Amino acid sequence: MKRKGLLIGSLLFVALLVTSVTFAFWASGILGENDEATGTITIGEGEEVQTTVSVADESEDNNLVPTAYGDAGVDDTDVLEFTVVWEGTGATGATGTLNVTIDSYSLGSLSENEIDQMFSINVTSGTGAITAGTDQSVEVEVIFHTEPANQSIYDEVANGTLSITLTFDVDAD
Repeated sequence: MKRKGLLIGSLLFVALLVTSVTFAFWASGILGENDEATGTITIGEGEEVQTTVSVADESEDNNLVPTAYGDAGVDDTDVLEFTVVWEGTGATGATGTLNVTIDSYSLGSLSENEIDQMFSINVTSGTGAITAGTDQSVEVEVIFHTEPANQSIYDEVANGTLSITLTFDVDAD
């Protein structure tokens, strides 16, 4: 029985020895490996942003008189102040140029030439650089510099209303 136990013990020892040598042999032969991969991202292009220019009507109730009949720069002058809003989704911070054009003006049935003989109408501030999302103030100065040339023109001007039509346009940079 002692021999049989020794034989079994020897066989177990040999089996253990072969297994550990085989494991060590395979483990010592493992080397690192590498591979490459590329990631890509598609870049879109900017689209046009639709913007709007918004301006509310402005009205002044001062009673202007010709320069010779009041304090020059006070009684004969009025300033219309318009607030221009240029905006659009995605446009905030963009820059452009604000152009203000006097399209027409009217006073009763008088012609523009007759009005020009009595009044000066000028855009005095607000044109030029504008930033989207920021309000821009535009001032239009009206000076009543010369009295009406005759009674029929006076009748049109006295207690009349001078209406000025303007166009506000933004050219984006």
